[in-house]
Amino acid sequence: MSTWNQNSGWGQALLNMVASRVPAFGRVHIVCQPDDASLPHYQQLQEVADHDPDGKVRFFTTVSAAYDACTTNNNDVILIDANSAHALTEMLTVSKNRIHFIGMDGGGRLGTGFGARITMGVTTAATDIAVVKVTGWRCSFRNLKFESSNTKDESLYALVDAGAYNLYENCSVLKLTDLGEATAADVVLGGNGTTWKECEFGAATLRATAARPIAIIDKSLAGSNGMMDNNFMNCNFMSYTSSSSRNFINLVANQDGQRISTFRGCIFANWDIIGTGTTMTYGIAVADGQTQKYLIFDQNCVFVGCTSVTNDTSNDGVMLSGGSPTANTSSIAVTAIKND
Repeated sequence: MSTWNQNSGWGQALLNMVASRVPAFGRVHIVCQPDDASLPHYQQLQEVADHDPDGKVRFFTTVSAAYDACTTNNNDVILIDANSAHALTEMLTVSKNRIHFIGMDGGGRLGTGFGARITMGVTTAATDIAVVKVTGWRCSFRNLKFESSNTKDESLYALVDAGAYNLYENCSVLKLTDLGEATAADVVLGGNGTTWKECEFGAATLRATAARPIAIIDKSLAGSNGMMDNNFMNCNFMSYTSSSSRNFINLVANQDGQRISTFRGCIFANWDIIGTGTTMTYGIAVADGQTQKYLIFDQNCVFVGCTSVTNDTSNDGVMLSGGSPTANTSSIAVTAIKND
């Protein structure tokens, strides 16, 4: 018997971790970067993820190969090693249902310092619009960073969420390139019933030079019915820009979003206090005549570095519950000044 196996203390602890996040799981697939083959944990994980009794491989060196081996609706799990970046050579479309991705870096991060990163450089296919596009149902993503440095014309996003009832927890979404492209964004929001917990979108270290939103709501990009019933809890939307026309969120057209999406305890921060940065005019931009969606921000949301929360002047669905009686500046943080 292998020293490292599913019944040993170490292997059993690994599977207990999986069970704590996905109580009823199918096959467990492990992904390690081949450049780490000389490290002890590579061999340990390889032995724990030995072949199934029916001969199916469960240890992989690419995220794409592990995903290809998953069975839809089986609650299969993909554990992603956090020692190195996992580069994709083409966009990963997660169209299977109930597939669970977990980055093995200890978890609980909000913002920077992610060990488990799914990345994409320059590719060739026009269909590679993002690093990952999710169209499946009831999938989950934990402790992962989605990072794109693709400069191909069609590749304008890091993540496209277009499925239903999916979960993103302690994830970071970042498009490193196309900072001067107004139609680019870090994330496309087009899912139905998506839950976002302690995730971060964008970064305060990359200066956008155009009206490039952090998040874009556009059903034509998502290939879905538009963003519906999303819940954002304790998430960060981070910006640094030289264009006052930039937004944290841009709802492009009427019917791109439907029903109600909520933001609870979220921070919308634009780093405008240095010489090359500027204040956003509007934090949230919504299309004129948008009549089918509410974006609701609770009293614990905070906006920094924007003059107004929204451009909404005709009841287009942005709802605030902040401490200020002036609707368009409700929830905007005020600079603390010492009173002598």
